[in-house]
Amino acid sequence: MKKMLLFVFFVLGVLCFGTFGVAFGQMMSVVGVAEGDVFNYGYTCYFSSNDPHAVTPASFSWINQTAYFMINVTGVSGSSVNFDTTLHGLNGSNSLGACSMNVGTGVASISGYGGPSDASNFYFMASNVGMMGRMFPSSGVSPTINDTFMMSYMGGSRLTNHFVTNATQGGMMVESDFYFDQATGMMVEWRQQTVQTNGNLQTNSTQLLKITASSVWVVPEFPTSSFVPIFIAGTTVTAFAVIVMGKRRASSRIAVRSACASKMLE
Repeated sequence: MKKMLLFVFFVLGVLCFGTFGVAFGQMMSVVGVAEGDVFNYGYTCYFSSNDPHAVTPASFSWINQTAYFMINVTGVSGSSVNFDTTLHGLNGSNSLGACSMNVGTGVASISGYGGPSDASNFYFMASNVGMMGRMFPSSGVSPTINDTFMMSYMGGSRLTNHFVTNATQGGMMVESDFYFDQATGMMVEWRQQTVQTNGNLQTNSTQLLKITASSVWVVPEFPTSSFVPIFIAGTTVTAFAVIVMGKRRASSRIAVRSACASKMLE
């Protein structure tokens, strides 16, 4: 009986240590993506103005002929992520980039075409960071997450981080919204609106990069953080059941022995 109990608690300790180790490792991990992960986005632009002299930016024309924009993670080393980018046009053309980013510091290196210049430094942030958390934990000047909420993307709802920046200069207002999947730290949407005001005349232009497909989008039904308490509770109940069964067997043996002793006395 004692050996069985020792074995149960030994297994409980080993598994709990391993499970907590995995959970702690995940919490401490800065990078939430891995080599081979692929993310596809739709890339569109919008323009409107009541100014008769306003001209649509030349880049909007070819951007709106985009079939998809793709980020392909080619390697991960520590806090650094290497990735390729592809802007695939409806006419079959490709604009390519070879890039890297340190998710700890937020420093990115873009070679070739890496996507929208105002978004390319924010494709990744630290994983499992919540509201008011630093996006790049090793940076002393890291921006922080403004709020966290559920957003619906393909395959269901995801816990999403939101970061917003605003700037106004010379009558022009620029607002950028960044949305990140909290579990992976991957950017899932970028929206930038520019408003130029001149008296009663106003010109609005918007760029939108929004995820449409991903090779890693499925979330485990029971994340490790949720599995830990469930596992401990289940194992504890099992150990308790073993103890109770052991006591009942011991009581049964005592009762049998007492009965035998009574018969012998008779």
